[in-house]
Amino acid sequence: MLRIVRIVLAALCFAAICLLFVDVSGLFAPSLAFMAKVQLVPALLAGSLGIVAGIALLTLVFGRVYCSALCPLGVVQDIIGARAGKYRFRYSSPRSLLRLAFLGIFAFSLLAGVPLVFSLLEPYSAFGRMAADLLAPLWATGSNVLAWASERAGNYDVAPTLVWQKGLAALAAAAVTLAVVGGLSWRSGRLWCNAVCPVGTVLGFLSRFSLFQPRINESACKKCGLCEKACKASCIDAESGSVDASRCVACFNCVGVCLHGAISYASRLSKGHAEEHIQPQAIAPAGTAAEGKLNGARRSVLAALVGVAVPGLAFGRSASAIPALTRRQSHERQTAIVPPGAQSAQMLGARCTGCQLCVSACPNQVLRASDMGSGMLQPTLSFERGYCRVNCVTCSEVCPAGAIRPVTPAVKSSMQIGRAVIVLESCITVTDKVACTACAKICPPRVINLVGPDDAPKKPVVDAERCTGCGACEYVCPARPFAAIHVEGVAEQRRI
Repeated sequence: MLRIVRIVLAALCFAAICLLFVDVSGLFAPSLAFMAKVQLVPALLAGSLGIVAGIALLTLVFGRVYCSALCPLGVVQDIIGARAGKYRFRYSSPRSLLRLAFLGIFAFSLLAGVPLVFSLLEPYSAFGRMAADLLAPLWATGSNVLAWASERAGNYDVAPTLVWQKGLAALAAAAVTLAVVGGLSWRSGRLWCNAVCPVGTVLGFLSRFSLFQPRINESACKKCGLCEKACKASCIDAESGSVDASRCVACFNCVGVCLHGAISYASRLSKGHAEEHIQPQAIAPAGTAAEGKLNGARRSVLAALVGVAVPGLAFGRSASAIPALTRRQSHERQTAIVPPGAQSAQMLGARCTGCQLCVSACPNQVLRASDMGSGMLQPTLSFERGYCRVNCVTCSEVCPAGAIRPVTPAVKSSMQIGRAVIVLESCITVTDKVACTACAKICPPRVINLVGPDDAPKKPVVDAERCTGCGACEYVCPARPFAAIHVEGVAEQRRI
C-alpha cells in the first residue's frame, strides 16, 4: 500500500500544480496557489520558516517523501522513467563531489544575487517554466480545438483563448531542461535528483538520519537483485545488502518487489527487520500476470496525468475581436517595469526564481518573462495584449517566493510602477493630423490631458508624477509599429 499511496499523492499534487499553470479561467489559481508555496526553495525565499521546518521534519521522519510526491520535477522524472521500463537499474556509487559542486554553485548564486543561475537549478522553477512555456500553450490550443468543435455544433459555451509565447529565453530554458532531465530520467532514473538538484542534496543529507528507512534482512535476502533492478535512485547494493538512505527517494518500489519479504520500510530504532513489519503486496517479477495488472494500473495513472496536463495539440487562434492591421512592436524600455508589489528590479531579482507562475496566472496578459539582462527569466510588464488593471492583484497572490509582495487593490490604485512617456513625433495627431482621444479617455487615474488650439487636433500631455504606469494608454494607442505613448519603469515603486 505504501507504493500505491505514494503514486496517488504524487498524482494529485502534480495535477494541482499543472492546473495552476494551465488554468486559463483563473478560477483555480487563488485556491491552488498553496501548492507552489509549499515548495522548499520558494518557501525559504519567502521566509516561510514553518513550511521549511515542516519539510525538514517530514524528511527526518519518513525520508525524501518530498522528492517522491511533492516535487513536480520528480514526478516528471518518474513518468519519463516509467516509459523506459522498470527492472532496468543497477547500483551506482554516490556522486558526492558532483552533488556538493552543484549545491555550492546554487548557494553562491543565491547569496551573490545571480538569479539566472539558481533559477536554472531550482527544481520547482525548472518545472514551472516547462509547464508555462510548453504545457500551457498545448492546453490552450486544445481548448481552442474544443471551442472550434463546439461552435460547429452550435454551442458557444467554450470560449477560445489566446495562444502566444511569452518569452523566448524562458522557452529555450524550458526546452533544454526538459531535454536534459528527460534524457537522464530515461537512461538512469533519478540521476538528476541525486547528482544535480540542490534540493535533493540537502534533503539527502537529512534523510541519512530519517527515522524510517528501507532495511534489508540479510537472513531472508536471497541476493536475487530484484530490489536493485527496481530502484530508480540506484541506491541499493544487493550484493552487500546496503541501502544509501541519502539517495533513496522513498518510492517504495523495492519494498513491494521483494518476493521473499527481505526488505521493509522500517524504523531504525527497532531491533527487528522485515518480519516485524507488515509488508505491502509484493510486485511479481517481469512476465507474470500480477505485473501485467500493475502495469495496467500504472498506465491508467499515467493516462490520467496526461489527461489533466495535455488535452490535445492543434492550431491556436487569437481571442482578439479586432486584429491589428499592422503588428505592434514592443518598446525597448530603459528601465524594466516589474509587477506591482515587487518594489524594484533589485528586490525582485533577490527573490524571484523565474518559475513563470505569475506570468501564467496574469488574467490581463501583461506579464512575460524577460529575455535579456540580469533579470532574464523574471517577470516584466509589456502592454501589447492588455494593461495592468487596478483591481487585479493575482500576481501578488500566487507568487510563492515572496518576490511580489501582497498588495490590495486599494493600495495598487495609488502605486506608481512606471511613468508614461509621450513621443509626439509618432502620435497620429501629428503624423496624420487627425484628432485622437484614446489615451486620455482610457487613463484610469486621469493624468493625461489634451491641449492645443481649437482649430487643430489637440495633443496629449501626461502628468508623470501622478501616473501609475498601468499601461492602458500604451495598449490603446493606435500608432504603429510603435505606440506614441509608452511606459518606462521606475527605479523603486512608490505610493502617489
